[in-house]
Amino acid sequence: MHGTDLNVIERPYDGCGKCLLGVRRLSRVKLATSSPERQRENVLTAAASVGAHIIGWADDWEVSGATDPMTRPKLGPWLHDEKGPYDGLVAAAVDRLGRNVVDCLNTGYKMRDEKKVLVTYGHDGPWELDDPADENRFTMEAWGAQMELRAIQRRNRDATIKTRAAGRPKGKPSYGFQYVRKVMGGKIDRVEHHPHASEVIRQVARRVLADPDNVTPSPAIDWPPRYAARTAMAFAAVTTGRRPPLLPLVSAARSPSYVSSRWRSRWSSAAAARVWGRGS
Repeated sequence: MHGTDLNVIERPYDGCGKCLLGVRRLSRVKLATSSPERQRENVLTAAASVGAHIIGWADDWEVSGATDPMTRPKLGPWLHDEKGPYDGLVAAAVDRLGRNVVDCLNTGYKMRDEKKVLVTYGHDGPWELDDPADENRFTMEAWGAQMELRAIQRRNRDATIKTRAAGRPKGKPSYGFQYVRKVMGGKIDRVEHHPHASEVIRQVARRVLADPDNVTPSPAIDWPPRYAARTAMAFAAVTTGRRPPLLPLVSAARSPSYVSSRWRSRWSSAAAARVWGRGS
């Protein structure tokens, strides 16, 4: 919107009746993508078009559109009224709410029944699901998002079947496994456990199973780099003869093996120890 400073649209909840929650979602986050920034700009523009402001963000990165909004890590708590008051949702598009017709309609009707606002970029004003025309348009956009999801799933499934039959990898093997070829450069003959990586992932599983109340999968998976085990990304690079990728500074500093191989000349041991914390 011309003449509108999008930065002033973000401010705390003030009870004005137009305190909206910004909703963003992305199935896969890559370094080259600009989708989060585009979604942010579209959300701010949509909020400004209805005279509203953003009180917070429910950013669900690496979350499939097939996931029910009620169970999404960031948006779910807001929908369950666990994060505080808000007057509605604003998203860059209907497919950012979800790629399932039922889930989108449930979310839309929840906003309607609770007298909250639902806004998406490109739609003129808030959605009025009591109006048959607006309800039909919302349903059609949700249906289009679901059809796109089904097409993506079908393509991925067909590609997986084809590459497996041809003995070609569709991607890198899961951590703990390795491809085995009878002839160098030939097609993959089988998949088997990697001697080192499979033991690392077993240790992670043992830590979780030994104390499930205090050790959850996320910190357990973060544990191997603290004990000189390569991250999954670096491990995949090394096993295929490529140079280990650059990691974010903190992640790199948490991996003693990574620091010793690439950062030792740039990082002092004292600085690395401060970031390693208890793992040092």
